[in-house]
Amino acid sequence: MKYLTPGPIQLPREVLNYINNQPYFHRSNEFKEIFSSVIEKMEKIIGEEVLIFPGTGTFSIDTMVYNYVNPNEDVLLIDIGEFSKRLGESLISRNARLHIIKSEIGEAISPDIVEDFARKINNLKAIALVHNETSLGVANRYVEKIQDIASSLNAILLVDSVSGIPAEKIGKKIDVIATASHKAFMSIPGASIIFYNIKPRNLDKLPPSMNLNKFIDMKKNLETPYTPPINVIMGLDYSTNYILKIGVDNYAKMHREKTDYLKNLVKLKPVAKEEFSSNTVSAFYTNNAKTIIEDLRRKGYTIASGMGNLAKNIIRIGVMGDVNFDDIKNIAEVINYYD
Repeated sequence: MKYLTPGPIQLPREVLNYINNQPYFHRSNEFKEIFSSVIEKMEKIIGEEVLIFPGTGTFSIDTMVYNYVNPNEDVLLIDIGEFSKRLGESLISRNARLHIIKSEIGEAISPDIVEDFARKINNLKAIALVHNETSLGVANRYVEKIQDIASSLNAILLVDSVSGIPAEKIGKKIDVIATASHKAFMSIPGASIIFYNIKPRNLDKLPPSMNLNKFIDMKKNLETPYTPPINVIMGLDYSTNYILKIGVDNYAKMHREKTDYLKNLVKLKPVAKEEFSSNTVSAFYTNNAKTIIEDLRRKGYTIASGMGNLAKNIIRIGVMGDVNFDDIKNIAEVINYYD
């Protein structure tokens, strides 16, 4: 079976070989050497400080929210799909006062509209958004401009880029970015990842597993407060070497080329408008989603169904990881047979 899914992704054999080893003791020099290497490479790829800890994309987002938003603070959420709503659920659980601006399906919201909306919120503390909306294959390419808006209002920007970076470029000096190991960073599930330019600003005590200040303090000595996802990090050691070897820009370009090839072959209507089409995940409208997915499985391929209100009306296809042009051609032929 080959996986053209939004994540977990089809991993290259070399990554699996790296992961399939006895875990190091996490207080050993052997682990510290790999940990140091991965941190250095990830910070070079994104250009911000990084923290790596056990968890998923969802836990990464929750941890970001709880470390950077305090109860009763006003937060603007830019809603472009189902994962934007999940980000909103995390903010509501933090007892933030949520203000929501919602896009049309398949689009992001222009910075001018965001700024106009944000300036009407008294004492705005944060803007939160999804960089790459996995549910619809929509990329918000206004992140850098929205960072400027947040900074001009003395607010911070919180970004979910779980299925985005480093295959979907994000811009420089973003306040906080939450992501995970098992999508464009090309390892197995198990690591939450946060890139940050500002220190946590929570005023209350957090559970040890979510307390980023502990991770920041211990990172100085290449330590973690408790057992890290050791074999996930071993996989990241290989994948970050690969990304840097071909170049970050070329890595993003490679995903764009695969996505363009997919969209040129598939006859279905894409959900995302062209200017917002994600590099990593594509969604298409169809009345035959279940049939297509089942037939592809019989032929050795797994793709994803839709989510939310569009669960039965779209298919989603990921091109991250070990996915080549022949794979894309093969699944396109099946899809086009039904539509």
